[in-house]
Amino acid sequence: MAKRIEEIPSVGKALAMLRAMRDDRLGALDDFNAQGRDIGRFGTIFGHVVLANTPELVHEILVSKAKSFAKSPVLRGALHPLAGDGLFTSEGDLWKRQRKIMAPLFQPSAIGAYARAMTQATERAISDWRDGDVVDVARETTRITMAIAGLTLFDADTFEEADQLGAALTTALDWAGEQTSRPTLVVQARASIGLGLLADKVPEPLSHHLRAASERAVLPILWPGQRSRDLRAAIGLLEQRVARMIADRRARPTERRDLLSLLLAARDEDDGSAMSDRQVRDEVLTLFVAGHETTANALCWALMLLSQHPAILAAVRAEADAVGRTPTAADAPRLPLALAVFKEALRMYPAVYLFGRVVTAPVQIGEWDLPKGTVVLVGPYALHRKESLWPDPLRFDPSRFSPEAEAKRHKQAFIPFGAGPRSCIGNHFALLEGPLVLATLLRRADLELLDRRGAEPEPSATLRPKNGLPMRVRLRRRASSQTFDSEATS
Repeated sequence: MAKRIEEIPSVGKALAMLRAMRDDRLGALDDFNAQGRDIGRFGTIFGHVVLANTPELVHEILVSKAKSFAKSPVLRGALHPLAGDGLFTSEGDLWKRQRKIMAPLFQPSAIGAYARAMTQATERAISDWRDGDVVDVARETTRITMAIAGLTLFDADTFEEADQLGAALTTALDWAGEQTSRPTLVVQARASIGLGLLADKVPEPLSHHLRAASERAVLPILWPGQRSRDLRAAIGLLEQRVARMIADRRARPTERRDLLSLLLAARDEDDGSAMSDRQVRDEVLTLFVAGHETTANALCWALMLLSQHPAILAAVRAEADAVGRTPTAADAPRLPLALAVFKEALRMYPAVYLFGRVVTAPVQIGEWDLPKGTVVLVGPYALHRKESLWPDPLRFDPSRFSPEAEAKRHKQAFIPFGAGPRSCIGNHFALLEGPLVLATLLRRADLELLDRRGAEPEPSATLRPKNGLPMRVRLRRRASSQTFDSEATS
């Protein structure tokens, strides 16, 4: 017999939990693990919030019973100024339509064509380095992945604009991260859920109006002040760049098969209508952020971890050198350790470290019945550091991702890209990009930490290194000169 939600063990008072999630989110998730919890609940005057922390529960929420859950209105509201109704934040028929349009670009069979852009962007960044330079690796990996996203998704060169675009995206993402713990947006989200519940109990047309009000209720309020002005300026800069891209493509249509071309050419199957420029804008910005943010962070953490573990670094470098040239998509199977390092960085420092769902229809997960309107949180950061799933979880150990180890582990023990129908559309892209960039970089240079302790993770909208990650460049002159000679004569 299923248990009622009130029977889920409580994890503390609402205000204390909200304060912890605002002031020390990672510490709150670590405490949850330290208590050995698989599931926990805290009640508020607006309803229950449940934390789920086992692969089995996560599988039910994200995969087998995904139809009973929707994206958290808090997250949707916080990201709305940046992402609008893009793939990450949209729901229902709009999400299904957009996912269908974009899916072909991200199939495993299609992404191999992007490998050259991945290595070119990496080599271009390294060409600016000088032996002995100190570089901010967080900035460098952002420049690389942003250039890759620009080339492969939109056929646009964004390398020279990377700092300006990166600063604008950081402003928008930091604002979104702040909003997720603000009481105002929490109240708005609960009002949105409440209006949705009320809409189920009244006849049309009142039900229709209540659902529309539910959608509007979660839109964030831009209060007067410097933070709102900064956000508007950042969004304005990004929108100007996207508007130029759209105008240029409409003025000079081509046969290119990048994402922007597909979006502009897409037609509704029923009425033949095209996407509005606003819809295109939402998708471009959504995928531009998603196309670089996760990979940039994971690469940065991977380089930090490799510098702290010289033996593993030497093995990854030897693997890259053994390829004998700048790696291609065909060489990806020859880089299993680089892939394992990239995945282990994603395990220890998942970019999306916490996300939420709201129950849209009564559902049972595990032993518990969850009523409609319940908010359920899933924390990849907590799940990826759970001792019962990952022995000695704070130890950097790429062997966790050998084929044998992965085959023995529950698929939802590792969810840096989510899971199920709402999983990240670009996960195959990232899992090719990460090891190719690592291998290309390590063939050309070594990067040494100035402080062996590395960087502290900062949980904003994503998990970034706080204050960047300064590292010293040591160019591999002999290896690089031999490589360039062999490539020049091939």
